[in-house]
Amino acid sequence: MKKIMMLATIAMLTVGCDKQPEAAQAPNTAVKTEAVKAKLQTDKLTEKELQDLESLEKSPSEETAATAGYYLSNLEVTPVAEIREFIAKGWEEWETLNRQEAEKDEQQSPSDQGDASMQYRIEVKNQVFGPNNVVETAYLHLISLSDRIVLDRVVVNRGNCKADYRDGANPILYGKTMRFFLNCDPRNVREVVAVLKDGREIVMSPQ
Repeated sequence: MKKIMMLATIAMLTVGCDKQPEAAQAPNTAVKTEAVKAKLQTDKLTEKELQDLESLEKSPSEETAATAGYYLSNLEVTPVAEIREFIAKGWEEWETLNRQEAEKDEQQSPSDQGDASMQYRIEVKNQVFGPNNVVETAYLHLISLSDRIVLDRVVVNRGNCKADYRDGANPILYGKTMRFFLNCDPRNVREVVAVLKDGREIVMSPQ
């Protein structure tokens, strides 16, 4: 009788031991699932990164422009880290080209700025990313009406609308344009101030 009871006890302990890993596995699986979800949420380009990538399609470097177009057409199958690295290198390359162009223009232009005059226009575009993702983007174009303008910064709506540099050489020669991305509703732009390197300000209002 004692042997039977001992065998029963051993059997119960064995079954209990077998069940413990299964019970412990459930919370571990849940943690892994949440980690995967979190990774999927972070591994996605931001709206600004998508706009930067779209802008690189107009890069003066044909190779960079073509690569940007390829990435835009293959967003779903290209690693996000790879695209981000390309965006960073693409803008660094573009800024270098702009700086070289500005240095060349500066050598060919007189050093005195003289009278400074500018005007601006706003460009609004609808960018399509994927089948159901349409984003409105707005660009501010600063146009030089003087022979040569050296810009320090631009202030929109007294600083209430952030303007991020996109492209264009500095100094800005007559008829040339410097472009900025507007981080606000373009319909609410009431004042644009171009602050020059020498401290002068050009105040512009909607025309």
